[in-house]
Amino acid sequence: MKQLLQGASFLLIAFLFGANLVLSGCGSEVQTTDSGQTPPDSVIDSLRTENARLQADNDQLTKTNAQLDQDKKALNAKVADITSKLGQSSQQWQDLQDLQARVSALDSELAVQKQINRDLMAKGAESEKLGTVSPVTSNTEFKKSYDAAVKLCLARKYKQATPQLESLTASSVDDPLMSNAHYWLGMAYYSTKHYDKAVKEFQKTTSYQKSWKAEDAYLMLGLAYVRLGDKDNARSTWESLGQKYPNSKDATQAKKYLSQL
Repeated sequence: MKQLLQGASFLLIAFLFGANLVLSGCGSEVQTTDSGQTPPDSVIDSLRTENARLQADNDQLTKTNAQLDQDKKALNAKVADITSKLGQSSQQWQDLQDLQARVSALDSELAVQKQINRDLMAKGAESEKLGTVSPVTSNTEFKKSYDAAVKLCLARKYKQATPQLESLTASSVDDPLMSNAHYWLGMAYYSTKHYDKAVKEFQKTTSYQKSWKAEDAYLMLGLAYVRLGDKDNARSTWESLGQKYPNSKDATQAKKYLSQL
């Protein structure tokens, strides 16, 4: 459009230049050639009118051209603004896509973890139900399993501790804590009202030449006999406790129990 206006302006200027020649130079030549005669007033008026009209058209085209330049600048500014916004929107869209990808990955990882937890819980429930634990084959495994079982007993979770203690006492590992393991197994049986089994484990505890739980085992053995209705064995057990460990707290407690038989 701008090129078309520029071409029109050029033609208009050329026409005006020719008209001026007619009114000036060519008129003089007519005067010279025709011995001083001038064109008719009607011709001159017509040329002047045409010249004025063309000048007005030129002015209008100039104004139109300037307006088009302004419109072009405004459009270029809008294009730049839209391009900038499109760039920002594109980046925001990419960020959103990245976040959605991260959320999807986290969802997948969470689903895997939940499945692992469900499997572990199911396995733990099955182990507790069946009462099966891995066999102990070394002193390191013995100590680790013993500590875990005692922790359960102290928390009064005797049912959970029983399989581990049974595994410990059934192992062939020669460990100083073996007599203690029999004692805690006796406590687990006693607490779950298996008094006959408790008696056997407390007896095994007292059979060791050296046991950290011997005094406690004598006291609990007497209580297990009481639960079974065997007061005679309960009395003899507590009397033995007073003879072997006269200054112990368990012996003092046994005297109280003896007075109540």
